[in-house]
Amino acid sequence: MSLLRTIWRTALLLALIVLGLLMAVLVTADLSERLDCARMAGWWHRRLLAVLGIRVQRHGTPVDGAHLSIANHISWLDIPVMNACEPVRFVAKSEIRNWPLAGWLATAAGSFYLRRGRGDASRVVDRLTTYLRNGGSVALFPEGTTTTGRQVQRFHARMFAPAIDARCVVQPIALRYLPVADGRDVAPFVGDDDLFRHLLRVLREPRIDVELTYCAPLEALGRERTELAAAAQAAIEDALGLPPDLRSAGVPLAAAA
Repeated sequence: MSLLRTIWRTALLLALIVLGLLMAVLVTADLSERLDCARMAGWWHRRLLAVLGIRVQRHGTPVDGAHLSIANHISWLDIPVMNACEPVRFVAKSEIRNWPLAGWLATAAGSFYLRRGRGDASRVVDRLTTYLRNGGSVALFPEGTTTTGRQVQRFHARMFAPAIDARCVVQPIALRYLPVADGRDVAPFVGDDDLFRHLLRVLREPRIDVELTYCAPLEALGRERTELAAAAQAAIEDALGLPPDLRSAGVPLAAAA
């Protein structure tokens, strides 16, 4: 039964990828930019979650209007989970742009790319600020890496600058993937894991549940980046119910870098 389910889901996934590539071509050819790439991506991501057997338990409501969404980062699944719940454009590392299939889809969805190191941050901050000022919504993962989800690494404060400059709110989002039936944590994408093997593990599971909690929005106006980053991280840690020894104040800098 598991093998048949995996084969069937793989066939559906390949068909969905083909559809996604066709949608990417349409967005690329839309020189007048009349198509809403974030909403199109949300529609595609909802179908992807259905194919993969990902069930989202959503708590709370996303804010209306321009805002910067901040979430803890566990897996590449975080992006379809968040985008399935609200139309939003993501900030991604620049390497993804050159990935086959995934890079094409990410570009068509309007992702903002950030090169590693500090040199490119100011350019991306300026683009994000302009987009937010024009009423857009952006999501990013300020940890800068994925974790197992058992704790939250210290947030990089510089990525909160666009919200301050655009005078929009920040909405922390807490993500928690529940263990599968036999107790394993399948969703985390960490360490030396590769996308193909991780995808196969997901396809083999009948169902994976994820909890997405929209925390209370934070006003960015008049706050420093470090203060805003600390407040957003505390809100996510509260929503996840992390014990004091696993919170940012209790994690040594070497472990949180």
